Amino acid sequence: MTGLHRAVWACALLLAVTIAASGVKAQNEQDFDKIFPFLGGWDANIDHGGQDRGNCGGRLGDAGEKLLNCSLSVDHLPLNARAEAWLKYMDTRQSPTIAECAQIGLPAMLMDTTYISAYPGRLVLEHPSNPWYLTRTIWMNGSAPTPIPGELFQHGLSRGRFDGEDLVIETTNFTFDPDGLDDHLHMASSVRKKVTERYQRVDDTTLRLIITVEDPTFLTRPFTYARYLNKRNGGPPPGFRTCDSEVARNEVEYAYPGNKYPDAK
Repeated sequence: MTGLHRAVWACALLLAVTIAASGVKAQNEQDFDKIFPFLGGWDANIDHGGQDRGNCGGRLGDAGEKLLNCSLSVDHLPLNARAEAWLKYMDTRQSPTIAECAQIGLPAMLMDTTYISAYPGRLVLEHPSNPWYLTRTIWMNGSAPTPIPGELFQHGLSRGRFDGEDLVIETTNFTFDPDGLDDHLHMASSVRKKVTERYQRVDDTTLRLIITVEDPTFLTRPFTYARYLNKRNGGPPPGFRTCDSEVARNEVEYAYPGNKYPDAK
């Protein structure tokens, strides 16, 4: 290769790198413009327009008490026969969130405050639900790692993208979770669960969050419901969060009168 040829190739390579860098910069700027309205803290408005977070469908607990404060409308939840059988079997004393200090699952965590931050190729969603502080990574635009077959996570693997101006997050690869659909109802979710979050900007201080839950193991069809989120000032509140599973089990054993299985701990 002559010196002239080398110079031509060098110029072509430099031009290609420059064009690629310009494209990346433009893409980053475009992503920033889209994600900026969603950044910050958002409170779930559980009372907007008559929405009832406490709707547990008239279900009763182990002691015959009316269940309250469910994260979704249980009387509209399309439970199949397997799910009804699960609810007959499940009891409060084996609930991992109540008796074992386990973190609450998705989608229940979405009914509290959410803080959204952005980084190149990913979003970070923080859910400071007491007594947990949950952090989720949302991999954007195809940047998610590829899990090996059978690799599962309690809160799944989340992939994000924009559909027009909407922020859409799809989460799969969940573990089986005895409280995975709702921790107050103690309704489980399976490894086949898929949760889709669609965040729509209503105005500068309001988002509409549309949630679709799919789980053919326990649901007859996908279930979709929505909440409004209101912008809040400041960052996550400081706090000391801890939970002792032995203390939690003792509280359930000695303070809760319901006991479906007297011969079991």
